[in-house]
Amino acid sequence: MRKLIVVLCIVFIQMGFAPKQDSSPKFVFINALKINAKYFQTDNLGNLYVVTQTNQLNKYGRNGKILGTLNYNYTGSITQIDASNPLQIFVFYRELNKVIYLDNNLAYRGEIDLNKANIMQATCIARAYDNNLWVFDLGDLQLKKINEKSIVEQTSGNVRQYVNHDIAVCGVYDNNDRVFVIDSINGILLFDVFGSYLKTIPIKGISDVKVATKNIYYYGYGKINQYNWQTALSNSFLMPDTVRVQKMSIEKERLYLQKPDSIYIYSF
Repeated sequence: MRKLIVVLCIVFIQMGFAPKQDSSPKFVFINALKINAKYFQTDNLGNLYVVTQTNQLNKYGRNGKILGTLNYNYTGSITQIDASNPLQIFVFYRELNKVIYLDNNLAYRGEIDLNKANIMQATCIARAYDNNLWVFDLGDLQLKKINEKSIVEQTSGNVRQYVNHDIAVCGVYDNNDRVFVIDSINGILLFDVFGSYLKTIPIKGISDVKVATKNIYYYGYGKINQYNWQTALSNSFLMPDTVRVQKMSIEKERLYLQKPDSIYIYSF
């Protein structure tokens, strides 16, 4: 009987019926920040930047310890934060058409007036690989790079020539190798660091992603989805919690989940 069981196991393995091991990361709860956040972003050290409903910007460490608060306030509302360089944080005020930059202690260091660059309908921004600023301009549907003097250095040309549908750009990311323009209708438009169009990645219907060196992460259908933009290989992982999740980020062996009343931090 024992020999028969061994033989059957070998046959099942050869036929491809061997049990699959779960490749999902093992998430361990670290902390829950009791914050009704409007928006949050992370940096490559695992720090967390949270904009509250009252428009206050706070910085937390990778385990949830508060590290700083922005004391310099405009009357406008914070639209977006780019923390891809932890030493130079960009804060975008869309209604004011301005971007301020902060140091790692959230101290004010300067600002860029997009009006001076003749950009009147900026929809989203991103730090460029050379610490200049990428802006997507809805006015002429171009990706533009401008410097700290508000001078446009590079443009992509009208992106409508690369898509078949209306434009719905909701994010820009620069991972020091490529520039990713997130369009919830058309997919992810991929550019080189000089603003030249390369291709469109067919991931549609998403508005928020996390771009790492090789992978794009996004939340959908209760899972963390991973797409390698170099190889086009994809994978997905079960999340530790899917109840009322509004936003997800992955950084430095940390998973961050935003809910209406808290931000949860997990290690993996």
